Order: sequence, then C-alpha cells, then structure tokens
Amino acid sequence: MFGDGTITKVTLMNPTRKKMKCNLWSALDPNLLGEILDRLCLADQLRFGVVCKNWLHAHPITPVKKPLLWYLSLDRGLSELQVQLHDPSSPHDPASIQNISLPKLGIPSPASSEKVLSIVLKHNWLFISIPNGRLCKYNLLFSPFTKKVIILPKIDQPCPFNYFTLTSSTQPDSPDCVFFLLDTCNAEKFTIITYCNGDKEWTVKAFDRVANFHTCYCKLVYLREILYIVSPYGQLASYNIVNREFKFESLSVDELFRVNIWSLEMYCYRVFELNGGLMMIHFVPYEKKNVTVPAKSFIRRYDWSTKNWIPVNTLGDKSLFFREKCSQVATFDKDDNGVLSNKIYHFFDAGCVIYSIEKNGDLIELKSIHSNLLEDGGSDLPEYKYKGCSESSGTTPRATYWLEPPNACSS
Repeated sequence: MFGDGTITKVTLMNPTRKKMKCNLWSALDPNLLGEILDRLCLADQLRFGVVCKNWLHAHPITPVKKPLLWYLSLDRGLSELQVQLHDPSSPHDPASIQNISLPKLGIPSPASSEKVLSIVLKHNWLFISIPNGRLCKYNLLFSPFTKKVIILPKIDQPCPFNYFTLTSSTQPDSPDCVFFLLDTCNAEKFTIITYCNGDKEWTVKAFDRVANFHTCYCKLVYLREILYIVSPYGQLASYNIVNREFKFESLSVDELFRVNIWSLEMYCYRVFELNGGLMMIHFVPYEKKNVTVPAKSFIRRYDWSTKNWIPVNTLGDKSLFFREKCSQVATFDKDDNGVLSNKIYHFFDAGCVIYSIEKNGDLIELKSIHSNLLEDGGSDLPEYKYKGCSESSGTTPRATYWLEPPNACSS
C-alpha cells in the first residue's frame, strides 16, 4: 500500500466494474429500445441491430413496414461514372452520390459518341462495360452499397452494342459465378461469351442459327443451370453450361406477340423469372396510350409441356415493378408497405400506372398516378415522388435500375 490512494483507484477501475458499466447499455429495457427504434429511419435501424445481441433482437413498438425497393441511376461524365442511390424510406433526403473514377482504374474515358453499357445483376451488383473503339475492352463490377469494384478481363470480340444482353448465374462476386453475354449481330450465328470468376479470359462459343429464329433484342434468363434465350416473338433457345449444349426449344411465333411487336417497338416487353417459371410482359408505352393501335398490355408464362406461352391470371401475394427504359422487372412480396398485392406497377417519367390482371392475362388499368398528384401528397407510393426518378438528366440519357433494400441482399 502506497498511501496515495493508488489502491482505491485500482478498485474503482477494476475490469469487473468496467465491464458491468459497459453492459448497462445492452441491458436497456426492451420497451425503451423499441421506442428508440420507432424514431429511426431504415438505414439507422440496420445499424442499431449490430451494436449487440439484445439490440439486434429489439423490435419497434410500431411494426416496421417492409422497405420499398431502392432506386439507382447511372450517369456518365467526362472521366467518371456517377451512381446515385435513392432510399424511398427517406424521400426528402438528398440522394447518395458515388463516383467511379475511370482513370484511377486504368480505364480511358469513352468518346462522347460511345455508349457505356450497364445492367444490374443479382444481389445489387452493377455490371459496366466501357468501350474502346468497336471493342468491349473494359468491364467492371460495382457494388453500390459496399463500393467494391472488381475489374473483369477485357473482351476482344466486336462490341455487341446493338444487341447487347447479359446476365449472371449467381451473385457476381461468388467464386462459381458465370457471366453470359449474348451477341446476335451475326445473321448466321449465335455467339455466347462466358466468363467464370477466376478465369483469365472470356470464352467464346458460336452456334449456327436457324433462319426463322428472330435474334433482334433477345432476352436472357438463367434457370437451373440453363441459359434461356427468348426472342420478342416468344421463341426459345437454351444453352446448358454443364455440357455446353445449345438447342432451340421452340421456334413457333406467338401471334399476339407478333401483333404487339409490329404495332410498337421491339423493346416493349420484358422477360424474367418468377417462382422458378419463365415470364413475359408486353406493355404499351405511356406515350402511346392515347394512340389507336391494336397492341395491348398482357402477361404470360411459358408452359414447358406444351411449349407455349399461357395467360397468367394472378400473381398471388406478389406485385411487379418495372420502368419503360429499365430492362429489369422487380418482384415485391405482400407486406404492410402500401404496395397492392397482385398488381403490376408501370413507372415512367410522368408517374405510374397500376394494372390489375384479368383471367385472360390482359393488364387492365386500375389507376394512373401522375407526378403532379404525387407532389400534391397523393397516397399512392409517395416515396417515389423524389427527383431523380426521371430517366434522363439534361441531354444525357440516364440508366435506371431497381435495387433490393440493403437488408434484403447479402452483398
């Protein structure tokens, strides 16, 4: 004992009491934690749960609505790409802006006349292809939530800008992920360009094309280790990544699809996977709604036994979101979030049209929500009224995509 109070100080600062003092935060009353959670936005609620186990299991007093889909837009600058993230749970907050500097990645800036290709893959990863002349030289993956960038090998094939289609087998940063790029520029060949994480280069496979298969604006869907290629007319081809077999599943042309394509444009349809099935939506663009054309909006599912597209009369508890100039179709599960179940939400610059589904698969307009109604405080998805949903930025086209909320994806 030194007689100067040292022992007293040691007693006050002993590890046991310090630990007890720290544990007071984790021992807060559950009701109090719930009150705190009630006052936090979605992003802060996610951070709240990582403090300790007790905070992770806390629940807000008022049940939390399922978060709506986030929104991403991509603009190209002189030497960088600008990614804007929009959180619908905080519509009045400015968008989160992230810049991808091309020179820092060793990528030269594309010429003003060159188009930067991009698409959102599984788990919110953005695939971006930067041209170099006529070649898809530079390819990268970007995760907007983690800001992680992965450089992929160059592609020394002629750039398929006119008929660019790409998808992935699984989460893009997974070791076993396979990327598929389809080039249908050649009138006599299908060219499937693949890359598996860890490979040194892309693999190019060319297959003979039958004369009556329409290759323009084909869509890709990956299901059960099979890559499916769907033409705007409903024709179907497949590529098995295990045995590398390519075959034509169906060459028949659906007459309803043909009428729509002739009346509208090739891009007025979407192909996507839902509950393990292959789905297709045809829609009449908003700017053509008042034009007298024989086209109509409808939804179909591919029947593997008959090899035909059959009407879909219900989505059950699910709803669909899509935008005219975005290649994605996003699926939304029923929850207390203001989204109507068994409905299709068609977004465009001026607002949104909500469709109901008839028994024959036709889409019937339930209501139309215009931006002026949203700005006036309309009750239908006001979270999407913020600026930034527009698909153009000045004179520069803006690529737009849906994103899963941060807590719904694993990246």
